[in-house]
Amino acid sequence: MKPEIFENNAEGIKQVYRNDEWSVSIKNWKPDNDIAGVEKLEIHYTTDEQFVLVGGKALLITADEKDGAFYNIELTPMEIGKVAHVGMGQWFYSITQKDSKIVYIQRSDCSMENSEIRYMTPEQVRAVQAEAARLLAD
Repeated sequence: MKPEIFENNAEGIKQVYRNDEWSVSIKNWKPDNDIAGVEKLEIHYTTDEQFVLVGGKALLITADEKDGAFYNIELTPMEIGKVAHVGMGQWFYSITQKDSKIVYIQRSDCSMENSEIRYMTPEQVRAVQAEAARLLAD
């Protein structure tokens, strides 16, 4: 029997495999993951998430939060073929370019019912965009 083959050649995210415990998705560029569109972070309360860059360049944003405010915002360049782990309860987001392709794994029950999105301040957005432009230019 031949293996099943999954792909995503469209803009954005497509869950390509799912079982009762975990799922695999392929993420391509989409406007809100572009440097110009980044403005929010997300958190998952019931799952870790592992990201593998398989093409192009991408950054992983992580941050701490206290009393509704983000601090310690960090941008980490992803490296092709290396796993970047974001733990359960960690604020994060990704910045991609049009040729970026990321595969990620998470619990299959991850949804907006057990996750949250919050927006960064305009000052934080500008700082993230400037740092992202610098990191992606290298």
